Amino acid sequence: MKAIIIAAGKGSRIPEISKLIPKSLIKINGISLLERQIDFIRKLNIDKISIVKGYKSKKINFKKIKYFTNRNYSKNEQLDSLFHAKKWFDDDLVIVFSDIIYDFSILKKVVNSKKKFAIAIQKNWKKKYKERFDHPMEQADKVQVKYKKIYDIGKGLSINATNGEFLGIFKLSKKISFKLRNEYKLLRKSKKTHKFQIHDFFKYLIKKGINIQPIYVYGKYMEIDTKNDLKIAKKIFYEK
Repeated sequence: MKAIIIAAGKGSRIPEISKLIPKSLIKINGISLLERQIDFIRKLNIDKISIVKGYKSKKINFKKIKYFTNRNYSKNEQLDSLFHAKKWFDDDLVIVFSDIIYDFSILKKVVNSKKKFAIAIQKNWKKKYKERFDHPMEQADKVQVKYKKIYDIGKGLSINATNGEFLGIFKLSKKISFKLRNEYKLLRKSKKTHKFQIHDFFKYLIKKGINIQPIYVYGKYMEIDTKNDLKIAKKIFYEK
């Protein structure tokens, strides 16, 4: 298995930090978001790790990591960033967003899952938005599950029709990795993908009849999107 971390973005909603470093290098308890993820991945005996970087790319420089650079990061979004690493879509893959912090048990459950194409979902996701006053529930990557597969996904879903929130962690079998690389090529022939987020791609795949399954995970988790998110994360992941 290989791992890809998407870390090309700037983090424009935390300008006082991102003017100096990429958001993925924010430290919580003395360790950066990226370093924490790399440690977790290696703990699961995955040695082949790549990072897609873009904004202030020279700042991201960990040893024994393969790098892909999205030089057009300011003009495109998650999906195009991810497929800068298309050469790595030749094996089982675990893919993670770089601006999240979570318990090790969450990643472990995703990696150890036997499912061919699955995304990490938390059912009890709404309560953390009570403190996220500058990041309303409507902006969450909401997920609707029916018959044990992902029926719909996206920010536009009704909150009441939602079964959970996509956490920015997913896994692919080798066969599915090849398929998604080809589907991305086909998509680019018919649409401009520079504004596509990962959940937009999932929605596209679902409409084409590709089965995506949920992996329900439990434990501490936080996306770092704003200064308030960072404050919450430091409180949640406080270690004595």
